[in-house]
Amino acid sequence: MTTETAIARFEVGQTYYGSLACSHGSFPVICTKRTAKCVWFEHATMPEHYPAARATIREGNHYEMANFRRWLIGADQHDTGCDMQFA
Repeated sequence: MTTETAIARFEVGQTYYGSLACSHGSFPVICTKRTAKCVWFEHATMPEHYPAARATIREGNHYEMANFRRWLIGADQHDTGCDMQFA
């Protein structure tokens, strides 16, 4: 008997939190568009500085991932109330 694990996927309109390898804070981004292979994000509070940009979706063990302007965004990191250090 096998149990399949649901994979967290990016959804349009959802807020996700990205991080840099050298940063201890979280950056809020909004998913604005999605296709089968790509997703578009823009910064949630400063879209004039970080306009919408495309990122290729990679699938991990339990969630999708994408790089947006060198920030790692995981589909499992949404609306978690992360610190808004850079909001």
